[in-house]
Amino acid sequence: MGKILEFPADRVSKGVHAYTPEMGERKVNTQIEARLSHCGDHYFLNTKLELKGRGIKLLESENENNRYMVTWRAFDKLKETYSIGMKLYLD
Repeated sequence: MGKILEFPADRVSKGVHAYTPEMGERKVNTQIEARLSHCGDHYFLNTKLELKGRGIKLLESENENNRYMVTWRAFDKLKETYSIGMKLYLD
């Protein structure tokens, strides 16, 4: 329980793949990991990909891992192109 399902990221379908660890759901290997900000007006993304475009801001880059802040609109466009994993909590 709680282990990552090892599928190649290119074989995981595009879109958002949400999982709830508290319910025993396992994380799927995706191209991007996302979480919604506390205020709910943007997302934070962690990925090895280089993302560019309107509404996408690079916050930090270290050891091939990039952290971005993106708007809702940019997130909607990204989920049409990439597989995105998102951890959800029950509280």
